[in-house]
Amino acid sequence: MTSYVDDVVEFINKNINVKLHSTAIIISSDFSNFLDCVDNKQEIYFRDIPNFKVLGDDYKENKFVFGKIKNRDVIVSVGRLHFNYGYEPSDIAFCMFVLKELGCDKVVVSASFGSLNPKIKVGDIVTCVDHINMTGRNPLYKCSYKKYGKLFVDMMYPYSTQMIDILTMVAKREMAIKVKKGVLAELNGPSVETSSESRLCKIMGADFTGFNVVCEAIACKYCKLPIVVVGLITNYAPYFAEDGLKHDDIVYNRNCASKYYLELLRRFVEKV
Repeated sequence: MTSYVDDVVEFINKNINVKLHSTAIIISSDFSNFLDCVDNKQEIYFRDIPNFKVLGDDYKENKFVFGKIKNRDVIVSVGRLHFNYGYEPSDIAFCMFVLKELGCDKVVVSASFGSLNPKIKVGDIVTCVDHINMTGRNPLYKCSYKKYGKLFVDMMYPYSTQMIDILTMVAKREMAIKVKKGVLAELNGPSVETSSESRLCKIMGADFTGFNVVCEAIACKYCKLPIVVVGLITNYAPYFAEDGLKHDDIVYNRNCASKYYLELLRRFVEKV
C-alpha cells in the first residue's frame, strides 16, 4: 500500500495544483450539487488515477474536485467507497491516507442515517460523537502503511470535539438549526437491518444506524486527521417504522432536506 499511496499522491500533484491545509469533504453522488458552491474547480476522476480502485455503479461520477469555498481550500471526494460495491476496508483507508498526504488537515463527512431515537426525527441534522462498529471490519487490518505509527489506535474520541462544537454553533447561530449529537451503529449494508437488529443497536446505546463512516473514522484517527460527520436523518429504524422501509421514501426525504442540509454544510466548511 505504501508505494501506491505515494504514486497516487505524486500523480495528482503533477496534474492538479493542490493546496496544503485543505479541508477534505466526502459526499455521495446524491449530493453532487454541493459542487455548485465550489469556486476555481479542478477535477480528476478516480478512474483516471493509476492504482486507484474503481468499482460499483457510480464509477463514472466518482472524482476528486479541488477548489475553494469562500476562502477555504477544499478537496471534495464525490462518491463513497461502499462495501456493497466490492471495496475492502483497506481501500477506504487508502483513500484517507491519500487525502492526508495531499495536505488535508481535516475531514468533513456527509452521510445519511436511520434514526433509532424517538427524539431524532426524519429531516434532523445529526453528528456522531461515538460509534459502534457492527461490520466486523477494520481498515487497519493487515495494513502495511505504517507511516503514522503503531496500528493500535486509541479510539476514545473518534470524532473531533472541536469541529462538533463549531458545527453546532454555526447551525444554531446562522440557520436556527439544532444539530443533534448521538452514537452511530454501523452495519455493512446494502440491505437495511431487521427489526431485531435495529432493536439490538438501540439497546447497545446507538441513536442512529448507517453505512460507510466508521472505517473512514478509524483510518483518519490512525493518520491523525481530525474528522467530523454531518449527518442527515432520512428514515426511522425498522423496529419503529410500522410500514417498513422503501428506498424511494429515503430518497424523497433526502431530496426534501437537501437545500438546508447542503447550505449548512457550506457554511460549516467556511468556518471550520
